[in-house]
Amino acid sequence: MSQNIAEILRDCKSVVQGDHIVYKLGTHGTEYIDKEQFAKLGAQRLAAVLRLSAGCAIKNGLEAGGREMIGIIGPAYGAIPYALTVAESLEGHFGTPLFFPARTELVMDATGKKIHVIPEKLLALYAEKRFIGIEDIVNNGTTLRELRDLLLTIGSEMFAAISAADRGGQTAESLGIKQYFPGLRIDMDQVDLRKAVCPQCVMGVPINTVLGKGARWVKMFGQPPYPPGMDFAAFWSE
Repeated sequence: MSQNIAEILRDCKSVVQGDHIVYKLGTHGTEYIDKEQFAKLGAQRLAAVLRLSAGCAIKNGLEAGGREMIGIIGPAYGAIPYALTVAESLEGHFGTPLFFPARTELVMDATGKKIHVIPEKLLALYAEKRFIGIEDIVNNGTTLRELRDLLLTIGSEMFAAISAADRGGQTAESLGIKQYFPGLRIDMDQVDLRKAVCPQCVMGVPINTVLGKGARWVKMFGQPPYPPGMDFAAFWSE
């Protein structure tokens, strides 16, 4: 498959660019990544996206050589296929060290909140190792930070992370790790119409009524352009 990550995700309707989107909070923007569609890529396309993401990390300077073993860790059971594919790609490139797929599991704490833990039977394997975190879509980076902190408790280090797509503007610094490699960055810059004018509305660009909250917005206000000074407060009052 010769497509790049953006092309694969666009073809599968996982990523929309250059559109007029209304997001959950009522803000407007031009790009959208649909996490639910991402799960419907199909095995071959998903594997291609993961291998391309690993290749992007290698191309951009991932430093992962010289250790006996490096774990590729994803959150909970669902990330094992991701971790295995990325581990295979990195091991194929670096040769040594060995890369192995790793995981956490979710449990309920005393407050009822779901938290990541390392399964007891895997503690000995994961202790005092170096890890690379893997995520499909990164938003505010909370999960990767939780993985980082969890590994520190067993004397291990998550020194790098790879994601297929980042829509939260995260960096190695914001995640508190040494290296971070998103395969694709999605510009989720948003305009709050309570504070500023949406240039797309001014130009009369139709709002996408399939993704996000576009259908609700158009039902309430119709499609742009709108009269100057139009009051959209009703969207946030319901």
